[in-house]
Order: sequence, then C-alpha cells, then structure tokens
Amino acid sequence: MARFAPPRPRPAGASPYSSLLATQSSEFAAASPLTADIGNVPGVGPRRRASLRARQIATLADALMHLPYRYEDLRRRDEVTTLRPGATAVLEGVLHNTADRPMPGRWSRRIATGFLKQASGKGIRVVWFNLRSGSLPAGEPLVLSGRVISTPNGVLELVHPEIHRLRSGSAPTIRPIYSLPAEVPQRLFASIVGRALQHASRAGLDAIPPELRIRENLCEIVEALRYLHQPPPDANLEQLQIGETAAHHALVLDELFTFQLALVRERARLRTRAGAELNGRARLTSELRASLPFALTASQLRAIDEISAELAGPSQMNRILVGDVGSGKTLVAFHAALRAVESGWQAAIMAPTELLAEQHFANFNRMCGRRGITAALLTGQVSAHERGRLLRALRRGEIPVAFGTHALIQEGVAMRRLGIAIIDEQHRFGVFDRARLMALGSQANVLLMTATPIPRSLAMALFRSLNVSWLDELPPGRTAVATEVVSEDALASVDSRVRAELKLGRRAYYVLPLIEGAQDDPDSVLATAKRLGDGPLKGFPIGMLHGRMRPMDKDEVMRQFRDGAVQVLVSTTVVEVGIDVPQATIIVIVAAERYGLAQLHQLRGRVGRGADASQCCLIVSNQAGQQARARVERLAQCKSGTEVAQLDLRMRGPGDLFGARQTGALPLRFATFIRDFALIQQAGDLAQEWLQHDPELTVAASSGPRNALTRMLEFGFSLGDVG
Repeated sequence: MARFAPPRPRPAGASPYSSLLATQSSEFAAASPLTADIGNVPGVGPRRRASLRARQIATLADALMHLPYRYEDLRRRDEVTTLRPGATAVLEGVLHNTADRPMPGRWSRRIATGFLKQASGKGIRVVWFNLRSGSLPAGEPLVLSGRVISTPNGVLELVHPEIHRLRSGSAPTIRPIYSLPAEVPQRLFASIVGRALQHASRAGLDAIPPELRIRENLCEIVEALRYLHQPPPDANLEQLQIGETAAHHALVLDELFTFQLALVRERARLRTRAGAELNGRARLTSELRASLPFALTASQLRAIDEISAELAGPSQMNRILVGDVGSGKTLVAFHAALRAVESGWQAAIMAPTELLAEQHFANFNRMCGRRGITAALLTGQVSAHERGRLLRALRRGEIPVAFGTHALIQEGVAMRRLGIAIIDEQHRFGVFDRARLMALGSQANVLLMTATPIPRSLAMALFRSLNVSWLDELPPGRTAVATEVVSEDALASVDSRVRAELKLGRRAYYVLPLIEGAQDDPDSVLATAKRLGDGPLKGFPIGMLHGRMRPMDKDEVMRQFRDGAVQVLVSTTVVEVGIDVPQATIIVIVAAERYGLAQLHQLRGRVGRGADASQCCLIVSNQAGQQARARVERLAQCKSGTEVAQLDLRMRGPGDLFGARQTGALPLRFATFIRDFALIQQAGDLAQEWLQHDPELTVAASSGPRNALTRMLEFGFSLGDVG
C-alpha cells in the first residue's frame, strides 16, 4: 500500500465536469477548523509557511493527510559497543560533561557537546549544532535517538540527536518521520498534526456512511489517522512501515469509495444524456470491410460490434478502445467514423502530432476516398487561406470527416453536425482539450483510444464512467518483435547488427535518454549521432530528433525518415508516439533501465510494422544495479501489452502506466492499484449500493459522501482525468 503522495496543485480553471457537485454541500470547507491556514500555527513563520505550502501543505487538514513515510522504533535500546558508523541509534543513559564552543567561522552560533554514559559504564560523545550547553538536561536519565558517525581519528559520535527526557513522562515508543522541508523540524510538524487531530473528531472526515462502515468493520477515519500519526506502544512496526495496518486499510477504502462514487454517478449521468443516433444503413462500412485485403481479428470484430451497437442507441456513447501497439485500433476508429457519415453526421479525429494526423488522413483517403467521402486535414501547417476554406466547409457540413491536431479545437472551428469525436492516444491530451473537442457537438459520441498497456482490472476501475473495448490480438502478418537485453560493453556488436539491416535498405532507431552530454557519452542524442556518423554507420544518412527542436523541424525529420531520406533516426523518447514506418526493423534503446516498462514497450512498437522480422535491443548501462537489469530482462520476456501492464503494475505501480498524461494524476493520496485491487471492487460495490439507497445524496447519512466528493474536486480531480 502506498504511503502518502502530496496532492497536485489545483487546476487554474474550473473543471468542465465540476457541475457534478454544483449543488452539493460544502459544510466541511465552511466550518471546520482544519481549514485554518498553516501559518497560524505557533512556530510556523512566513518562511516555514512558504516551504510547507510548496509541498502542498497549506492547512491543518493538509498536515493531517500528510502521513509519515517511515517510523523509528524508540522502544528498542542500543548498546554503545554494537554501534556502527551510518546507523541510527537509540541510546538510554545519563548525560555528563556538557560544554559548548563557537562554531568555526560562525561565532554567533555554538556547538554543544556531552558524554552519554550507559548503565554498563560505556558511553559515547554527543554533538549538537547551534545549541548551548545550558539548555541540555545534564545529570538526568535520557533517551537519545540520532545518527552515528565516525570522526577522522576513528572515534564514534552521536550527531544532533533528538532528546527524550524520561523524568517528564513515559519512555518514547514509535516516532513518525515525515518528508518535510529542511526548515521544518520533525517535532514541530508532529505538534501541528497533534493540533489537527484535536479538531478532526468534529470534522466529519468519513466518506463511507456509518451503517456501511460498521457493517464492514472499519474504524473511523480520525482514529485511523491518529493510529498512523501517533502509533500506540504495541503497534506492529513492520505493518506500519509497509502500509498494511487496519488503519491504512480504512483510509484506502474510504478514499476509493469516494473515487468510485464519483465515477458511478458520472456514468449514470451520461446514460441520461442524449447522443447522436448513428443508425443509418451500413453501406459505407460494409464496402470498407469487403475491400480489405485481410481478415479482421476476432477482437476487432467484437469492438466494432460493441461500438456500432452503442452508437445506434439514443444515449451518448463514452467509450475507450484499449489496444496494444499495432493491434488495429485505427481501422476500428475509421469504421466508427463511417458509421457517422452513413447516418448523416460528421466525424472528427484528433491526434497528438501533425505527422500522426497526416498518417491517419492519408490512410483514410487510401481506404475510403474512393467511396466519395470528403475528408479534411486541419493542422498548424495549413495556410490561412486554406484554413478559412476548410472552416467554412466544416461549418456548412460539406466535409463529413475532419482530421487534425490541437488545431481542431482552436477558436473559430465549428462543425454543423458532429456525430462522433475520436481521440487517438488520448492520454497525450489534457482533459480540457478533450472537453473542447466534445464541445464541437453537444450530441457527439466519444471514442477514446490508447495503446498504453493497462491491466483489465485496473482499466475497469479507472474507466468506470466509460465503456471499454479491448483489442487483445495482432492482425495477420504482424510478428512479435525479438527483444534482447545487451550490456553497454557489447554496444559495438549491436551497431554491426544495425549496419547489416541498413545494407538491406531497412531503417533503424536509436533512442537515448539525454539530448546532449559529454563527447563520448553513450546516453545522449548528439554524441551518439556523431559517434555513429563518424564510425560504425558512416555513409548512411542519420537524422536527430529531440524535444528542443521546433515542431515543424521534428515533423520534417520524421518525414525524411518515413520517406527514406534518413535511414537512421537518433532520438529521445519523443519518437514514442510516431508514425508507421514498415521499413524500420531494428530499434536500439540505450540506458534502458532509465525507462518505465510501459514506455519501453511503446518504443519497441516503433518496429515490427512490416513483413520483415524486427528486433529490439535493450542496452543496459554498466552502472545499472542488479534489480534494474532484472526488470529490463523481465520486460524482454513479455510479448504483449497485457503482460507488460501486469509486470509494470506489480513492479512499479500505476504511475508509470499513466506517466505521460497531462492531467492524469489520480486524486488518490493513500491508494495504489498494486495491492488494492480487491478494495477497488469492494469500494465500487459499496458506492453502487449507497447510490441505490440515496441516488441524489440528500439524506442526512449522505453528508459524509457529499463532503468527500467536494474535497476530491477541491483536490484537483476531474472525471475527465479517468477518460
């Protein structure tokens, strides 16, 4: 179970989905002392306030939700004779021989020293910085906890330890350690949390209604937080460290209940929203399928049937098409677009790059142009005159299918009768981009597409407000890419392999993590392009691609690679979402251990798009650890996106699956999807049950769910983030 991750900043504008709670209660924000500014707490001045706010800790409530990232066991007692440099020690004894002296070069500050003597007679020198000896409790029993170092002459010292006076109360037990700015001491933050806990019992923090919480044997949220911030003496330290206590369980389930509640309500709302009924005679789609020189896969046929059936209904379709790289998503999307056209509506297809939009446009014209369907391409490269002509034609409904990038959602674009909006690589667009495209037609059906590897169980939770179609097999003729893990020392042999492919007229990718580095740095685009051009690949045209290039320059390099003017493309991961180049048969990914598994799989999908056998060489750096290399080797054994998704989820968590999303950070402080699959289902069932009991959340027992939904929206969540 994940420890707390700081909340992301709230978006600058109101979410287009925030009307979900427009009439809901906001008692929590209006009345709770937990909303008090952190700067009002004694000991938090302007500097500390600013540093805490930079960590998204602006109120007492934020402090309360900022869980410890680890715990120190102060119940143990170490002996001086067993200490080693670098260890954290907990020592009990009496402090003697206290003194202080000026810090070298800083005469206004003092170094205090003392000698802690244990009952055994053994002891250790103790040092505090910026402290005077007069403030030290000499001559009384203490517990000191701090780091052990070794001085240049080999003597051990305990450096700037925390002091726990045994005369003033019971011995310390388990101490929470927080991730904090350097300006904020641990003790000060613990006191802030203590103050927040005093107010929390009256704040109504529980999202799960009392009757469900009691039935499920869950503790109240305030008690869960108290347990985690102030663990009792008998707490299981191992369970605390790994997030497996009953308190963690209660926090996660309560949070997931709110998350699922929002998704279930949104799905119910969408079902009542009228959509364009695309139920015309299937003439164009039948002709398209009859003209294909290959058979559709079973999963393509299933997805087409699911989409067509929903498009024919009276409710607006909101569906996501999840398919591996090369699984045939584009053809399914074209089929959906033709359903709109043959039903008297228009279709818009938006891609994240101009080259991908151009590719879709060209493929559509190749496959459908002979059927008399006019399509337009709207990108930033279109001249002002041509753009004006296209906009007028779209507004009059004369162009049934429009392809484009962000240019499709710029001011002035309008479509007379938009029946379906299709968004490719949807995670590359922010929620507001998607909303603007949907705004081109109030009844437009929506089809999102992604090649990001996602386990079905995770997708069903993340996309609960959407219907999901899956493409889980490759079309005929597509062969798996042979993947090999190679040590950095063997890079020369890989270069020779690439040269052999180039001699056959094929093309190759090199992917690097850096744009520039040292002259002989194998991890940078500029150095690698020079190394290849001067050495093993001399004589072959080499192009470079990276994020500092202007969009038009990047597109030009990709066109040259597509058309064969460039045979070797040396790039950063900007090539991850590229275009089809069937002649590309080998990709070399340098420093592969630096990438997430899903990203490596996406990069591997750049090759294997033609009839020739393709290969992917994952170069592991010499400095990579054993665990990092093992992770890459396990990826090499995965053939499908489903396998990669399951592996990525087990090893790294869902953040890597959605790391490329602009607004895709989920509003979850406590839950992860690695260990919490069962809780996702449980939370969804509880949310569904409660909404059947109180669909509008108006009864008194629904005050918790209402306030929790409000807080989740304030946390920066939009339902568009999960679709």
